Amino acid sequence: MSTTDEIITLVDKNNTVIGEVARHLMKFGEDYHRVTYILVFNTKGNLLIQKRTDNKAFCPGFYGVATGGVVETGESYIESAHRELKEEMGFDADLTSHGIFYTEGTGFKIWGKIYSCCYDESIHGSLVLQAKEVASVHEMSIDEVLNNDDQLSFTPDSLDALYHYAHKLTAPSPSDPE
Repeated sequence: MSTTDEIITLVDKNNTVIGEVARHLMKFGEDYHRVTYILVFNTKGNLLIQKRTDNKAFCPGFYGVATGGVVETGESYIESAHRELKEEMGFDADLTSHGIFYTEGTGFKIWGKIYSCCYDESIHGSLVLQAKEVASVHEMSIDEVLNNDDQLSFTPDSLDALYHYAHKLTAPSPSDPE
């Protein structure tokens, strides 16, 4: 195993930790895991949407509605969210929790936790995008994303996170770990 390989927290269908696995050994679509979703709003109230690089394993070139990623072993949801925000966008901010939801689809079974924050360039400085993951950032309102008149391809899990956020449908897991 590579020393740079992420070690991912595995959970069961009830979001209880059951073990860990190296990312390259993970059976995406079969193994349940945790993911953080940070909805990054600008000072105008619009979302900062990330266009994913073409070399991503999951949904290359798609648009991600949220910043975030897989929770690594030893991390809480909140620790993962702060790490991902710094890695992908180059800043950190106060995060507001909006609960946990479950989503699954082709290639994923996820217990996700939704957070939001506000990005203000005058406070946080310029965005510093993670070149291997984020090709560009675009500003869109929640309605523009949900209506998708531009026919953009959004990652299905992040779009589901936005649906849960927008419709206040977050379902608590048996335990709501930070």
